[in-house]
Amino acid sequence: MNQIYRARGTMGRRAFLTGFAATTLSACGGGAPAPSTRPVPSGTDPLSQFRLFADDGPDVWKKHMQSPHSSSLPAGPNVLALSGGGEDGAFGAGALVGWSQRGDRPDFDLVTGISTGALIAPFAFMGQEHDEALTHVFTQTDAGDIMRMRPFQAVFSNALYDTAPLAALIAENTPPSFLRAVAARYAAGNRLLVVTSELDSARASVWDMGAIAQAGHYDLFRGIMRASAALPGLFPPVSLNYVVEGKTYTETHIDGGVHMQFLAVPSFAFTTPDQKLEGGHVYVLINNTLNPAPTTVARSALSISQQALTTTGRASASLQVNATQLFAREQGLKFSVASISPTSGIVYDPSDRFSSTYMNALYQHGLARARSQTLWSHG
Repeated sequence: MNQIYRARGTMGRRAFLTGFAATTLSACGGGAPAPSTRPVPSGTDPLSQFRLFADDGPDVWKKHMQSPHSSSLPAGPNVLALSGGGEDGAFGAGALVGWSQRGDRPDFDLVTGISTGALIAPFAFMGQEHDEALTHVFTQTDAGDIMRMRPFQAVFSNALYDTAPLAALIAENTPPSFLRAVAARYAAGNRLLVVTSELDSARASVWDMGAIAQAGHYDLFRGIMRASAALPGLFPPVSLNYVVEGKTYTETHIDGGVHMQFLAVPSFAFTTPDQKLEGGHVYVLINNTLNPAPTTVARSALSISQQALTTTGRASASLQVNATQLFAREQGLKFSVASISPTSGIVYDPSDRFSSTYMNALYQHGLARARSQTLWSHG
């Protein structure tokens, strides 16, 4: 999960952030690859029809993006970018549901998600009729529905926690009927993108989730969601295995937050010679706080190191927000950003991770702000 560590009023600071997991397709999660697998040959990408890399050029981006058109803003797209943030994803879920209840939430031409945002993204992409699933996942689950400790073998394995419970959770909420609906929206020209970090190449993979759903690779769809939330050391990496010309290849993927806090696409990802962006709207939903209240840091090695990570992650998110705002201004797009209020007063207990009480409070915080039209800051 996306690593923005924070001290939010009295909420405390924590270095454990996570998302939600799923079973994989010709993708299996965690552990070492099977003996018959081999790394992807250099210079080739057997999965190029389903993904691009964040550093690819215009031709590759255009191949996947085509030209999204918005029903509400014909001159430009409606874009929603969802950040990571572990259990703080409850804020984003509540914000989307409250936005629906206000009656002015648009349909999105493009939705992107990283880490916990990768779980929210498919439901946001599919529209308001799927708000019930968001509410269920973020208000009716707790730590036991997400992970289980590896108390004895953790030192010798690839992660401290086993995320098998998350695999069941995500599979339950992405049945074949839902993924067929994702494929239908993809066929209509809308796009859903999720980011993972490939461990060996150290590149950010941007997955075209609608194309994957359209091809019927449902387990791959779920495996990518799991990989985007696989915080190194805490959750196991996900091995994506696939067959090309009778040979099985393997890539190992981890949390997309290793590369970026959220995905803001370049202008050439949208534009064609006969289309401009002007008139569209970019919404960035940060499942965290960007401007925390000051806090006292203990003068210990652990506390100082953790505060340094907190500052690094938050600075990265702020820089991305500023860059996206500048991009929007240059392209004639409207821009809005939302994040958790530093004065929310919601208290985090580090000994009770994924507490249903904590997630429900954040959900209600997002819900109330969206209903009262105080969710977004506009630029």
